Amino acid sequence: MSLRKRVLGSLAGRLILSLSATIIASLAIWLFVFHVLVRNELYGSFDATLVARMQSLAAYAVKNPGAEGIAEVMPQFRTRQHENFFEIWDAAGNVLARAESEAGHGLPRLAAVAAAPTFYDADMPDGHRGRIAVQDFAVPEGDPRQVLTVAMAGETEPLERLEQRLHLFVFLCSLATVVVAVSIAVISVRRSLRPVERLSRSVSAINLDSPEAKLDIADLPGELKPVAGKIQVMTQQLIQALSRERRFARNVAHELRTPLAEARMLAEVGATLSTEPDQARRSFEEIGKATQELEQIVDALLSLARYESGIQKPEPEPVDLVSEIRRQSAHLAAAARARGLTLQFDMPAESWVHDDAALVSRLMANLLGNAVAHAPVGSTIQVRLNRDGSFGIDNPAPQVSEADLARLGERFFRIPSGDGGTHAGLGLSLAAAVAGILGLKLKLSLTPDRHLLASVAGFKRLPG
Repeated sequence: MSLRKRVLGSLAGRLILSLSATIIASLAIWLFVFHVLVRNELYGSFDATLVARMQSLAAYAVKNPGAEGIAEVMPQFRTRQHENFFEIWDAAGNVLARAESEAGHGLPRLAAVAAAPTFYDADMPDGHRGRIAVQDFAVPEGDPRQVLTVAMAGETEPLERLEQRLHLFVFLCSLATVVVAVSIAVISVRRSLRPVERLSRSVSAINLDSPEAKLDIADLPGELKPVAGKIQVMTQQLIQALSRERRFARNVAHELRTPLAEARMLAEVGATLSTEPDQARRSFEEIGKATQELEQIVDALLSLARYESGIQKPEPEPVDLVSEIRRQSAHLAAAARARGLTLQFDMPAESWVHDDAALVSRLMANLLGNAVAHAPVGSTIQVRLNRDGSFGIDNPAPQVSEADLARLGERFFRIPSGDGGTHAGLGLSLAAAVAGILGLKLKLSLTPDRHLLASVAGFKRLPG
């Protein structure tokens, strides 16, 4: 990869490049401003000196016609060799006075001169670079000179050397400033982006097979924490979704194999013994039971998948818990009678809550169905609904141990039922998922006399 692509393809490279360009551009502008200010200051002072000396010389020459040349020997107009020059001309262009330092060469003249100071750069009589100030001055009436043109000049090479030294000094200081500033920018950018680099490494190292995958967002700057937090949430949701899909596929493959094999075997036996009506009828009844179990397993698995993935959302509305409990108990009445179970209720006349009616119905159906399916034959199931909205089901559970209690909410965790068989183990898993969606707290506990108590608290009660 080329250097350009490496720099522009990196956030640190882009920041360093933009900061460096900004620093260099700022210093370049400052150098230009400094050059203009220094040049104006130096040459402004130089020009002011030329004008002051020119006006003093003109004032003397106007008052002393014919004696202009004496100015060369006067202290206030004395010039220095290779540095200062002056000339005085009349209207005809005749030289009335000239500095001895010119050695007879004369100063370069302008084609037209105004009554205000005019400045121009030219080579001095000794060949050095200089600057000339020239102006026309009026003389009294009757003066044969008609007008005096006075030119005052000075060499600018010392001034230019001073300006060059200043510029060189400032340039070297600016260059050192650029080097230091860019170095600080590189160090600062790299240090500031270390949390981002750690975040990048954390994202790259995420293992979608690990449920504990987390990002290193502790020391991220405030601007990036919301982004990193959202990535963290999305990553966890993705891992959970993948885990649900794998678990669902694994559970379906495992749990549907047995009832499907049973249904196939019964169908084959029924076909073989189809000449005996009683045997064929019993085979069809067994097939019906197997397919019913299949239907219940698939329905429970699909419900769990919908709840856990968030597809099914709560839609709160007024619900009477007492009516819902009695309705679900009526659905289970036939199953309870077949196993000789008695359901005893301790409930008020009504208890209204503000929750999703369908989810509350699913919760009650699974808790009551679990109790009816697992309570020993001939036992009594206690159903309580307290005035504070808490709900509980108490049923004998001699087959449940303390070790089993922690796993009762796991899907497909099988324990012997009260009739000597087993069930798929999805009822309490589904109830726990529904309770979580509704924001309720489902607690399972085992009493000293080996009764299983399933309690639910947290319903949003309506006043009344």
